[in-house]
Amino acid sequence: MSNDTANPAPSISLINVKTAQHLGYLNYEIIELTNAQKRLTGRQALKPIIDLSDYTTKAVIDWIDIRVLLNRKTQFQWLQGDIEKLIGRKVHVENSLGRAQANESDEKFVIRFQEPDIKSLRVIFALIKEKYGLGLDPLICGIEISVDFYPRTPGEYERAKIVRVLANHILVKRDIITDHRDRPRSVWGQNKGDYQRLLAGNPNFSEGANRRLLIETEWDHAPYSDATVTIGAREADVRWRIMDKTLDTQNREAGTFKSLAEKDKRARVEVTLTGDALSEICPMYFQELTQLNFAHLQARYFGFVLPTLSGRVVHKTKWRQAITVARDRLRIAKFRKTGGIGLKAMDDAVGERQKILRKQSLRDMHDRGLKLPAKKRIGMGATQTFVAYEELNERVLTALRSLGERVRKGFMK
Repeated sequence: MSNDTANPAPSISLINVKTAQHLGYLNYEIIELTNAQKRLTGRQALKPIIDLSDYTTKAVIDWIDIRVLLNRKTQFQWLQGDIEKLIGRKVHVENSLGRAQANESDEKFVIRFQEPDIKSLRVIFALIKEKYGLGLDPLICGIEISVDFYPRTPGEYERAKIVRVLANHILVKRDIITDHRDRPRSVWGQNKGDYQRLLAGNPNFSEGANRRLLIETEWDHAPYSDATVTIGAREADVRWRIMDKTLDTQNREAGTFKSLAEKDKRARVEVTLTGDALSEICPMYFQELTQLNFAHLQARYFGFVLPTLSGRVVHKTKWRQAITVARDRLRIAKFRKTGGIGLKAMDDAVGERQKILRKQSLRDMHDRGLKLPAKKRIGMGATQTFVAYEELNERVLTALRSLGERVRKGFMK
C-alpha cells in the first residue's frame, strides 16, 4: 500500500510587500530519488521548477574590514582622504575610540572596502606604510561574501523566483532556532515594524509552547519577494541575507543610494563573517588571503537542499498510511512558508516531542511487562530526510572557485 499521489506538489505565491503586487508563482514538482542511501529509500523530493541555466552566477567579496595599526597618530579623515585620492571614492574609516571620540587622533583604525580590488588594496597599504608606518601588517577583521544570480532575461518575476528558491532551500549548519534573535525574518524597510519572523515563537513562552509553534503551521509567515530574508542575530559572528538586489552603494543614515539598471539587478545570497566564525576559515593577515579556500565555503555556508516526502514508502495498514499522508501535508505547509530551515525545525521539534513521550511511557510499559519497539535510526543525522540540491550547489561552488582565482591573481606581482 503506497501513497504516491497523496499530496500534490505545492505552488508558492510571490508577493511584493512594498507595492502589494502579486508577481506570479514558484511551482514545484515531485521527483523520484535514485539515491541508494537507506534513509531515502522510497522517498520523493520537492524540487522547484526553475532552469538555473537561465541565470548567470558570480561570487564577489561584497566588503572587507581591515584593521591597521599605525606608527603615529592621526585623525580618520586624513587617512580617509589619502585612500580616496588613490581609488577615487570614499571609504568608511573608524578609529578604536568609539563614536563619542570619532574625530580624535588614534593609531588604530578599521577600514571598510566595498567590493575591494585586491591590487588596489595592496597599493593602499603600501602608501599607508610609507606615510604613517605600520606597527603590524594589515589584519582582516570582517568579510562579507556574496553569490549573485543575474537573470539572462532581466525581469522582476525572474529575480523573485530565484530569490525564493535561495530562501526556501538554504540549510545552515548552525543552531539558529534556540535563540529567537537568530531566527529567519523578512525585513523590508527602515521602520521597526517593517519585518516579520518566518517562524512563530516567543522567548517568554514555555519550552513546550514554543515546540508546538514550530510544529504548527498557521502562525508562520512566508517571506516577501522584495524583502530581505535575514538569518542570525545582528551581533552574531555569522549572518546570512537573501535579497532582490535593486540598489547599490546604499547609505541608510544619509538616505542615499544608487538605483541599479535592470540588467544589473540580481538575486543575492550573502554571508557575513566576523569574530570566531572568521578566524575558523580565514587567515589573520591580509596578505595571506590567498590561503582562504573559497570553494570550501559552499559546503560550510552556502549549502542548499531539497526536502523529501514519504513518497513510495509502503505501509502495511491504512491507518499508518493515513498518518504518513497527514504528516507530509503538514511538512509541505511548513516548507511553503518557512523553507528548509523551518521544516528542519519542525522535524527536530517532532523528534524531541516523541523522545519526551517515549521517556514518559517507559515506566508504564515496564510495569505492564511490555517493551517499546526499537527506535528507528534512519534519517536522524544532520541532514535528516533532506537531499542535496546538486545543481544549485554546483552553481555556487563554481562561482566561489572563480572568486578564489580572482583573489589569487590580485596578489600576483
